[in-house]
Amino acid sequence: MDTILILLMVFVLLWAAAYLVLRTRLTSADGSVGYAQKIEAALADMFINVSAGQITRAIIILTVGGALLGFFIPGGVSKIDNLLSIQRALKDNRQENYAEAILRLEPLKSLESPLVQNELGVAYFGLNNFTRSEKAFLEAVRLLPYYGKAHQNLAALYMAMDKFSEASFSEVRARESESFIVTDDKLYNLSGGLTDQLGTRLFLAVLFALGAYLFPRASIAWLRMRRRKKFDEQLADGLAMIANGLRAGLSLVQSIEMVVMEAAPPLSEEFEIVLNEHRLGSSLGDALLHLAERIPGNDTKIMVNATLILLESGGNLPERFDNLATTIQERKRIQQKIKTMTAEGETQAWILAALPIFLGLILNFLNHDVFSLMYTTPLGWMLIILIFLMESVGLFLMLKMVKVEI
Repeated sequence: MDTILILLMVFVLLWAAAYLVLRTRLTSADGSVGYAQKIEAALADMFINVSAGQITRAIIILTVGGALLGFFIPGGVSKIDNLLSIQRALKDNRQENYAEAILRLEPLKSLESPLVQNELGVAYFGLNNFTRSEKAFLEAVRLLPYYGKAHQNLAALYMAMDKFSEASFSEVRARESESFIVTDDKLYNLSGGLTDQLGTRLFLAVLFALGAYLFPRASIAWLRMRRRKKFDEQLADGLAMIANGLRAGLSLVQSIEMVVMEAAPPLSEEFEIVLNEHRLGSSLGDALLHLAERIPGNDTKIMVNATLILLESGGNLPERFDNLATTIQERKRIQQKIKTMTAEGETQAWILAALPIFLGLILNFLNHDVFSLMYTTPLGWMLIILIFLMESVGLFLMLKMVKVEI
């Protein structure tokens, strides 16, 4: 208990220090732009209003939560693994494979599980090792005094050893224990201490904390990609609206205002920024160039470059914008056709990436005792991380090979 309390105190102190470091890193009072401010600015560019203070608190909660999750995951994995080992040992004892049951249960003696001790006693009893069998049964009833089945097994053992008085006493204890309800939690008692697999726990705590700290940055990248994709989907319709406005006698700025009023976000929001910059003194061409910087993409570049040329050279603006809309729609049609043609390659890439995972599950089922070392030891966790990184690189390269840019 003292070790656990000391460990908890050290853990709290470490995360108190980490909190201060994160707080400084997130706010950057020295004048430089901090992590939280960068995220706040990125969200503001996407018209998502969140304060830097809220972002700071969210990142700290995510980081500490990730560390706690990484610290307690090995305990949960070990609990599931121990449960599977006990269930296999029960099956081995029922099938009289006592030697295999002992091999599964001996490493679990430190759990102080009444069920483990009882099944060890059964296995040793089946191999006529009465001394170890008695020791295991006595340990089982010590851990759980009203464990009726252990008392019955102990009585059978004493009968085989010709200890009739002890057998009679155990029979009485077994009958007395019938009035008590034994829950699975008390019977299995698989909860381990916080010091179990301490190296693995600390390694995963640091790894998960780092992942949680970087999670907002990855989320921003995903939100930007989704916003850009939606903008590209709306751009052709927006250009068609501009062409209709020009055809109706409106100026280019008025046609863009019509898009701002009638189009859906993010197209309306981005063109609203273009109008605001133009009203504040920027030329329309510069405002469109800023749009291309915010929404990088081939369609946006085509639209901005063509508009800049039109602003310089003039010409039939409605027809030009109609042609732009048609060109972008045709590009999307070709992209969809290419995506359909490369769907088989993408499917094969995902299947190849998922194959090692299914193979690992099958190996764990066929030879659980050996494969369990992959997720119950520090070296196994490191190998899993290495496998994940190699899988990610391989999947990226395979998807890159089947992707066609137009």
